[in-house]
Amino acid sequence: ILNREQQSQYNVLIIAKDAGEPCLSSEKVIPIVVSDVNDNSPEFTQNPYTFYITENNTPGERIFSVTAQDQDEGSNALISYFIMRDREGANMLTSFLNVNSETGDIVA
Repeated sequence: ILNREQQSQYNVLIIAKDAGEPCLSSEKVIPIVVSDVNDNSPEFTQNPYTFYITENNTPGERIFSVTAQDQDEGSNALISYFIMRDREGANMLTSFLNVNSETGDIVA
Protein backbone atom coordinates (compact mmCIF):
# COMPACT_ATOMS: atom_id res chain seq x y z
CA ILE A 1 0.00 0.00 0.00
CA LEU A 2 1.34 3.42 -0.91
CA ASN A 3 1.52 5.89 1.96
CA ARG A 4 2.65 9.43 1.14
CA GLU A 5 3.47 10.11 4.78
CA GLN A 6 6.08 7.31 4.68
CA GLN A 7 7.43 7.85 1.15
CA SER A 8 6.23 10.62 -1.13
CA GLN A 9 8.12 9.69 -4.32
CA TYR A 10 9.33 6.56 -6.09
CA ASN A 11 11.67 6.18 -9.05
CA VAL A 12 10.67 3.46 -11.50
CA LEU A 13 13.05 2.12 -14.15
CA ILE A 14 11.24 1.32 -17.42
CA ILE A 15 13.04 -0.70 -20.12
CA ALA A 16 11.92 -1.00 -23.74
CA LYS A 17 13.44 -3.85 -25.84
CA ASP A 18 12.95 -4.74 -29.47
CA ALA A 19 12.94 -8.24 -30.95
CA GLY A 20 15.71 -7.58 -33.47
CA GLU A 21 19.14 -9.16 -33.77
CA PRO A 22 20.98 -7.85 -31.90
CA CYS A 23 18.36 -6.92 -29.31
CA LEU A 24 18.41 -3.18 -28.69
CA SER A 25 16.95 -1.48 -25.66
CA SER A 26 16.43 1.85 -24.01
CA GLU A 27 15.70 2.68 -20.41
CA LYS A 28 14.15 5.60 -18.61
CA VAL A 29 13.80 6.43 -14.92
CA ILE A 30 10.36 7.88 -14.25
CA PRO A 31 9.66 9.64 -10.95
CA ILE A 32 6.23 8.83 -9.51
CA VAL A 33 4.87 11.26 -6.92
CA VAL A 34 2.29 9.90 -4.48
CA SER A 35 -0.45 12.48 -4.06
CA ASP A 36 -1.97 13.08 -0.66
CA VAL A 37 -5.45 12.02 0.39
CA ASN A 38 -7.09 13.09 3.62
CA ASP A 39 -6.26 9.91 5.57
CA ASN A 40 -4.98 11.38 8.85
CA SER A 41 -7.02 13.00 11.60
CA PRO A 42 -5.68 16.10 13.32
CA GLU A 43 -4.06 15.35 16.67
CA PHE A 44 -3.80 17.77 19.57
CA THR A 45 -0.21 18.39 20.62
CA GLN A 46 -1.06 18.08 24.29
CA ASN A 47 -3.37 15.62 26.04
CA PRO A 48 -5.10 16.50 28.22
CA TYR A 49 -5.41 20.28 28.14
CA THR A 50 -6.25 21.87 31.49
CA PHE A 51 -6.68 25.57 32.01
CA TYR A 52 -8.16 27.84 34.64
CA ILE A 53 -10.42 30.84 34.22
CA THR A 54 -10.39 33.50 36.90
CA GLU A 55 -13.70 34.97 37.91
CA ASN A 56 -14.42 38.52 36.78
CA ASN A 57 -11.93 38.24 33.92
CA THR A 58 -11.84 40.91 31.23
CA PRO A 59 -14.31 39.98 28.45
CA GLY A 60 -12.56 39.04 25.20
CA GLU A 61 -9.30 38.25 26.99
CA ARG A 62 -7.24 35.35 25.61
CA ILE A 63 -7.15 32.73 28.33
CA PHE A 64 -5.63 29.71 26.62
CA SER A 65 -4.54 28.29 23.28
CA VAL A 66 -4.81 24.80 21.78
CA THR A 67 -2.76 23.39 18.92
CA ALA A 68 -3.33 20.41 16.64
CA GLN A 69 -1.25 19.00 13.79
CA ASP A 70 -2.19 16.93 10.76
CA GLN A 71 0.28 14.69 8.90
CA ASP A 72 -1.48 15.25 5.58
CA GLU A 73 -0.30 18.05 3.30
CA GLY A 74 -1.80 21.01 1.51
CA SER A 75 -5.49 21.66 2.04
CA ASN A 76 -5.83 18.24 3.70
CA ALA A 77 -3.67 19.52 6.59
CA LEU A 78 -5.57 22.75 7.22
CA ILE A 79 -7.08 22.74 10.71
CA SER A 80 -10.04 24.71 12.03
CA TYR A 81 -10.94 24.92 15.71
CA PHE A 82 -14.49 24.94 17.08
CA ILE A 83 -16.15 24.74 20.49
CA MET A 84 -18.86 22.10 20.61
CA ARG A 85 -21.89 23.71 22.18
CA ASP A 86 -24.31 21.59 24.18
CA ARG A 87 -27.67 21.56 22.40
CA GLU A 88 -29.74 21.63 25.59
CA GLY A 89 -27.76 24.50 27.07
CA ALA A 90 -26.77 22.42 30.10
CA ASN A 91 -23.13 23.49 29.81
CA MET A 92 -23.29 27.23 30.46
CA LEU A 93 -19.50 27.63 30.42
CA THR A 94 -19.27 27.13 26.66
CA SER A 95 -21.60 30.10 26.14
CA PHE A 96 -18.87 32.34 27.65
CA LEU A 97 -16.04 30.94 25.52
CA ASN A 98 -15.04 31.47 21.90
CA VAL A 99 -12.17 29.98 19.92
CA ASN A 100 -10.35 31.57 17.01
CA SER A 101 -10.99 29.00 14.28
CA GLU A 102 -7.57 29.58 12.69
CA THR A 103 -5.23 29.97 15.68
CA GLY A 104 -6.86 27.91 18.44
CA ASP A 105 -6.78 30.88 20.83
CA ILE A 106 -9.60 30.64 23.37
CA VAL A 107 -11.13 33.85 24.69
CA ALA A 108 -13.66 34.39 27.45
